[in-house]
Amino acid sequence: MSSELKNTQQDRGISEFETARDRFISSIVAVQNKSEKTAQSYRSDLDVYYEWTKRSKLDPIRVEYRQLRRYLAEQSAAQYARSTIARRLACLRTFFRYLDQEGLIEGNPAQLLQTPKLEKSLPGTLSEKEISSILDVHDLSTNEGLRDSALLELLYASGGRVSEIAHLRLADLKLDQGIARVQGKGGRDRYVPLHQLAVDKLDTYLERVRPTLVGSKVTVGDTVFLSARGNALSADAIRRIVKKSAKLAGISRPVTPHSFRHSFATDLLNNGADLRSVQELLGHANLSTTQVYTHLSSRRLQKVHQQAHPRN
Repeated sequence: MSSELKNTQQDRGISEFETARDRFISSIVAVQNKSEKTAQSYRSDLDVYYEWTKRSKLDPIRVEYRQLRRYLAEQSAAQYARSTIARRLACLRTFFRYLDQEGLIEGNPAQLLQTPKLEKSLPGTLSEKEISSILDVHDLSTNEGLRDSALLELLYASGGRVSEIAHLRLADLKLDQGIARVQGKGGRDRYVPLHQLAVDKLDTYLERVRPTLVGSKVTVGDTVFLSARGNALSADAIRRIVKKSAKLAGISRPVTPHSFRHSFATDLLNNGADLRSVQELLGHANLSTTQVYTHLSSRRLQKVHQQAHPRN
């Protein structure tokens, strides 16, 4: 490292690690096309690691394999979830690979660390009856009811992630063709078909409700779903709408936008859709991610078998 850069760091109170971290974060956004949300997650995980090295009186850049093993062991002893530990390890692997490529270290001390075995958990789903009760609970004589009804119908019709629905633009909706374009992880676009009921509700919302929500605002943009004040609905606002709708429908257990996504996938498989089609509709990069839903489908078949087979 140049003496000029060292002096700059000293003047600003910035450590060598913080400088490397910031450059790394900029790199994964600009070069690897990672999202800002992913970059923030990497920064947070690296800050946790940095605090640990300071407590342990270690150089966070020139750390050894056995020291990283101790870091992970302490994470486990602190009872962090295995998924959290695995994510932090993946972050360190990527970070140290970057440092190696930049010539700041020789080799990647995190490369040979074993990822904790993750516990397989099945996603929570809603029954078709529960889905229907939530979708039909809104008062369609009000603007809020029409908006929320269209929003939730779209969630279930598309299987979209809450962030994808929150960022949906007017140009993304091709209602005359019955499709919507959503931008998934890694900036990958995909087109999802919409059934006629979802199209009709969206059409009503766009024609009768959205213009009144826009009001006199000139900077509202082209976001599809707006709040009562004419602002774009955030992902958190959509989560609150889902939670409120489930409560109105008499469902006491937790319901989130992801519950709609899980139910969408499971219902398609239960009704004969093939796994690769569901993978494409969900925007999963790997088929293995979609395969978790086959367990839910198989569980339903086992229940039917137990109820119907004469030898049971």
